Amino acid sequence: MKTYSPSQLLAGDAALVRQHALTRWLSPDLAQAAVDFCRNLGLTPAYSECSPGRLTRYLFWSPPPGTQGEVRSGRTKEKFEAIDHANHDHPRRLLSLHISDEGLYSAVWISAEHYETAKTWLAAHGVTPAQIHES
Repeated sequence: MKTYSPSQLLAGDAALVRQHALTRWLSPDLAQAAVDFCRNLGLTPAYSECSPGRLTRYLFWSPPPGTQGEVRSGRTKEKFEAIDHANHDHPRRLLSLHISDEGLYSAVWISAEHYETAKTWLAAHGVTPAQIHES
């Protein structure tokens, strides 16, 4: 059985960087358009979170060439776990995870060979990687 520890948002200098780098809160229809637009610019989410009103915001980054990833926001635990299982078959690693007060899961997976690079980028923005615990 797997349990998940979400990413933590750290205080300090990186918190200021993170606050300036996060997108504004976006409605579901605008969130997908923003992700698509940014992907056309070579940017992809490294972190996503969902508010109680089902609004989403992102931290976008410019990943190394060839990086594969997936982002899903505002999912139930069951849907999140199914997506996580499918990503392990690619192989992609869970990079970041936010669980809202309403229990909605927002997560980013990244190709395993670029995980350490992405983790370093998140740390510069005061975000810890998600953790998976197997029991």
